[in-house]
Amino acid sequence: MRRVLALLLIFLPQRLKHAVANRFLGWDIHPTAHIGRSLVVVGKVTMGPGAQIGPLNVIRDLDELRMAEGANISSRNWIIGVPSSWGIYPDPKRDPSLVMGEYAVITTGHELDVTDRIELGKQAAIAGFRSAILTHNLNLVNDRFGSSKVTLGDYGVLMSGCTLQSGTNVPARSIVSAGSVVATKLKAELTLYRGNPAEPVRELPERLAFFHREGRQAQIEAEVRRWLDKS
Repeated sequence: MRRVLALLLIFLPQRLKHAVANRFLGWDIHPTAHIGRSLVVVGKVTMGPGAQIGPLNVIRDLDELRMAEGANISSRNWIIGVPSSWGIYPDPKRDPSLVMGEYAVITTGHELDVTDRIELGKQAAIAGFRSAILTHNLNLVNDRFGSSKVTLGDYGVLMSGCTLQSGTNVPARSIVSAGSVVATKLKAELTLYRGNPAEPVRELPERLAFFHREGRQAQIEAEVRRWLDKS
């Protein structure tokens, strides 16, 4: 029944979409949030003021999708989980959830494996296109699947074509250069990382406008909202 309702939500007008999601699916969608023509099959969804899911996304089999104020999932993203009720992974603490802080952004054409938790901090951005985040892994010694969460700190950025492997971390106010592979937990803030595996290249000045982009992000959200209203 939930999958049928999820399919129905794709085609409903916005106000009716909110009513069905909140009443029949038990979601918590703020009146100013927007859900575009995307497939969202998730146990629990919370969308704060101004949060947006654009068109042509597939978001399914997560236990939870939590989007704080202004958080944005743009378009053509594949965000696929493995529900905790499935017995494939033995860890009882596994949390197949996507949690996005205030004004966090996932742009276009990315693939997120939410076997375990993916957390984006305030104003964090998966920018560009074609990046991949993996939270599952295979232990070749004992031939067993495992999983570990991945985090992107406040104001952290992934540029185009990056890969984050299971259990990794990108610190706050750090940038991962295009095409890089993050294979370990990165530690230093205000750092540019690059390569395979990603390594620190140079320090970044704290004054970078990107690390103070409250106003600019609000402008971006307004532009996206206008575009969605026209589509």
